Amino acid sequence: MSFDTLYQSRDPVTPRPAFAELSVIAVLRDVQADDGVTVPAGTEGTIVGIWAGGEAHEVEFDEPVVGNATVRAEALRAA
Repeated sequence: MSFDTLYQSRDPVTPRPAFAELSVIAVLRDVQADDGVTVPAGTEGTIVGIWAGGEAHEVEFDEPVVGNATVRAEALRAA
């Protein structure tokens, strides 16, 4: 088997999410929690779910707002 054939038959690389579950993050902009309350930019939370291969994350907040929100990956940074 040639290198070219081997390269073409390999499995595609699955992108890894930028953040793993249970990572502590901060939101870069205001987001709306699942119950409709606004979570202000800079609020820290914990990732409790990863959706669509890391395009969005379920984040749990406990201060100053208690609740969960689904947040797109580009609106998060490591805390």
